[in-house]
Amino acid sequence: MPQDPGAPASAGAPSPGAPPGERRGALKALVAIGGLAYAGAIAVPAASFLAGSTSGGAGAGGGRERWVRIARLDDLPAGEPRRLQVIGDERDAFTVAKDQLLGSVWILREGEKVRAMSATCPHLGCAIDLNDDKKSFNCPCHASRFALSGVPETGPSPRPMDPLATRVVDGWVEVDFRRYRDGIAELQEIAG
Repeated sequence: MPQDPGAPASAGAPSPGAPPGERRGALKALVAIGGLAYAGAIAVPAASFLAGSTSGGAGAGGGRERWVRIARLDDLPAGEPRRLQVIGDERDAFTVAKDQLLGSVWILREGEKVRAMSATCPHLGCAIDLNDDKKSFNCPCHASRFALSGVPETGPSPRPMDPLATRVVDGWVEVDFRRYRDGIAELQEIAG
């Protein structure tokens, strides 16, 4: 039965007035625009991650300061090493996890000044403990022994305990928390 020329075309049927080449061209343009939008959704975060890592931003240790509050100065006895956990925000390229255990540090108060060293052994990353005499540190994994200053006394550690910058703000001790590569003589910061 012939279709009435004044009746609307059905939704699924091709428009009788548009040539097939124009319809294909429009479809190709829609696919190209969708592909560009998808590529942009991936490229923008990736570019910001890469730009951040070269300038010391998110995704790299790269010299970016990461001050974390760890204790009240008045709670630290002078001259006695104290191991403290570092709790802070853990960031990766796209997410932030709040209040995560980032690591631990050894703190030594010297009057109103505070020294901090990583509690991770520079040899292979084991946890450094305070010896019973409280006059030196020891890594139980491979018997590296360190003076309270962090200088190695015995064992295979390739460098001293990793020093960390500290500051006191409004009576609180803050540490610029960083992680360094294990097993090498120089301080080489790693992301995180």
